[in-house]
Formats: sequence, structure tokens, C-alpha cells
Amino acid sequence: MNRDYGLCLWTFGDISLEEKCKLAKEIGVDGVEVQGDLTQSPVELKALLNKYDLKVLSVTPDNVDISSANEKVRSSAVQYFLELLNWAQELGAKRICLHGDVGKMQGSGDLSKDWELLVDSSSMVVRKAEEFGIEVVFEVLNRYENHQIVTAKEALSLIDEVGSKNLKVLLDAYHMNIEESCPIQALKDAGDKLGVYHVADSNRQGVGDGHSDIKGQVTALYEIGYEGPIIMEMVAEGPNPFTPVKDGNYLDIVVSYYKDSLKQLREWDAVKVNA
Repeated sequence: MNRDYGLCLWTFGDISLEEKCKLAKEIGVDGVEVQGDLTQSPVELKALLNKYDLKVLSVTPDNVDISSANEKVRSSAVQYFLELLNWAQELGAKRICLHGDVGKMQGSGDLSKDWELLVDSSSMVVRKAEEFGIEVVFEVLNRYENHQIVTAKEALSLIDEVGSKNLKVLLDAYHMNIEESCPIQALKDAGDKLGVYHVADSNRQGVGDGHSDIKGQVTALYEIGYEGPIIMEMVAEGPNPFTPVKDGNYLDIVVSYYKDSLKQLREWDAVKVNA
């Protein structure tokens, strides 16, 4: 299996896009998850990634509310994703990520209505993605980031309701550590619906710095026949989980996490592939 390994560019913080690409190349990943910044020229971004021989593994979106009870807010969020698909196509991206509003810990108070709005909005985004042949992966977050879709089971229910082969699930080892009774089983339950696997240890640091059984999760990926990318998403220790910028030499720490974790992940994955 020729698997792609990548990292999320946002975790490098407030440095230029070119500096981020240089670091990714230095770390040795095959590709990156880019931010869906519609003000960034996709043509220029594509040229920059090509310069450093980096693939676009996924596109992470801006923070918008696709299940808001406020129709104006919800419509604006859906429109962002429709425009993001145009942007992603021009970039040459094969998949985008979809998720709820990060920081929204409660809905309207009507769970069934909130679910209906989520399904409707997701369906509109996925239908356009089908036209472009772009895969949409719904990222399962945790209860401290969003009130909807916090387990693999819930994501699979959404996929069933939307009813499109273009919609898959993104499972993240860090979020699963909080919400899943068994992250390994969650991966197995996702099976062929798994579109992207994000990895960080239980404290969102490097592999081996927390208590998650990452080796067991990599084994599960092999068991379900997952051939998609393994994308690392790690940040240095410190307050405010929503920013990668921490006190001190956070950038050196994150680069160290990525280099060490990439080496370990490749070793584990190679054993399973060649078994």
C-alpha cells in the first residue's frame, strides 16, 4: 500500500504559507491539509505546493454554522461550502472537510430540528461535491467543540440520511479519546466509510506523549482496509486549544512532534502492510 502521510498546516500558527510548506517538506510528509481560505488564490497555492512537492490531502473549512436555526446564518454557511468546492476544484483537491461550528456547545433546544437542519445543509454541500467528483469527509469533533456529531455512530447516521457515496467520515484520535468508549472499535465501525484519519495522542501532542493506543488504531486501519491518508494534527502544550501559538518555542516543539511521530507511524504501518 502506498499510503500518504500528511499534517495540518494550521498547526504551524502565524508564519507565512511558504514557511509552512518549507517545514512540511523538511518534516518529510507527502502532503498537507490546507485551510479553506477563499481569499487565497487557489492557483497561487497550487503553485506553492508544487514547488515543495506537496499533495493536497484535504481542505479544512472556515468556522461556519451549517445547522444554525437562524436561516441567514445557515444559508451563509452553506454558501461558503459551495464556494469552497469551486475553490477546491481549482486547487485540484480531491476532498474537503465538513463540520459544525467549533465553539457551539448547544443547539436551538429542539434536537430533531437541529438534526434536520444539519442533514439538509450537508446534503446541499454533498450534492454539489458529487458534480465535481470531490469527496466530503464529515469531521467528528468532541462535545467541547460542537454539540452535534461527536461519535462515529452519529456520523454514520448522518451519512445514511444524506445517502451519498461522496460523504464519508473523518475520525480523529484526539477527539475519539474524549468521546468514544473504544476508538479502535469506532474505526472498525466506520469501515469503508472512513475517508480521513487524523492522529495526535490523547493530549494532542506527539504519538507516545499521551495514553492513546495509537498503535492499535493503526492496526485497525489495516484491518478495515483503509488506504486513505494519515494526517497528523498536533500542537504544543499550553492553554487555549483553539490556537497553535503557545509561549516559548512552540514551533520547534511541533516540528519535533511531527518528525518523531511520522517515523513511528510509518514503522507501524509498514509492519501491517508487509505482514
